[in-house]
Amino acid sequence: MAARAAHPLLTEDTGTQGEGNYQLELMVDKTRDRPAGVSVRELQTAAVLSYGLRENMDLQFGLPHVRLHVHDAAGRHESSGLLDASLDLKWRFFERDALSLAVKPGITLPTGDEDRGFGSGRVTWGSLLVLSYAPGPWTLHSHLGYRRNNNSVGERQDLWHLSVAATYQAAEQFRLVADLSADTDPARGSRGTQRYRILGFIWSPMPSLDIDAGLKHGHGEAATDRAVLFGLTFRW
Repeated sequence: MAARAAHPLLTEDTGTQGEGNYQLELMVDKTRDRPAGVSVRELQTAAVLSYGLRENMDLQFGLPHVRLHVHDAAGRHESSGLLDASLDLKWRFFERDALSLAVKPGITLPTGDEDRGFGSGRVTWGSLLVLSYAPGPWTLHSHLGYRRNNNSVGERQDLWHLSVAATYQAAEQFRLVADLSADTDPARGSRGTQRYRILGFIWSPMPSLDIDAGLKHGHGEAATDRAVLFGLTFRW
């Protein structure tokens, strides 16, 4: 397996599971936001299953769910439902010493209800170019991504993502993690970006299990204010 990052990071890594192996990630992101006099609390959960097609190639399927609590001038409102599912293929095509490169093309499927703001209403597609560098206790990850946000809800169609992350092996079973990212705001007419920073940790009490947590802060008018992130990862 090549160098790998994980939840709570947003940045992708070049790590794969190895042929015939599985990984299941269970994630909970609890978000608070206050746009223009409105209070929004969001609980997003997701499950991502990865399968090693080859030693350097994974197939991944993700299914997220959201529960929203909105408090505005009209009162309190609650809604919940599935978001758009994802299907991705990750291929690590280059390895030399501590450096590795991967590409991750994928699609999203319109499983979310676009009328309630939970989905795009159409299939979208995109890809990431990923770099990982692991010379020692420090590991660096970065990726550049593009998504063709084909949608029926009036959002911008060309979306870009850039992020970089660092992990530090503070102890045999414990890593400190940090992440910086910037995304195109999907709202048409907006010139801002959604920028985030994350600080957290990953504890691996056994090789088959990771437990993680992190704090996420947004920067810029388009970004969500803050979130608390939790995750469990199982491998077999």
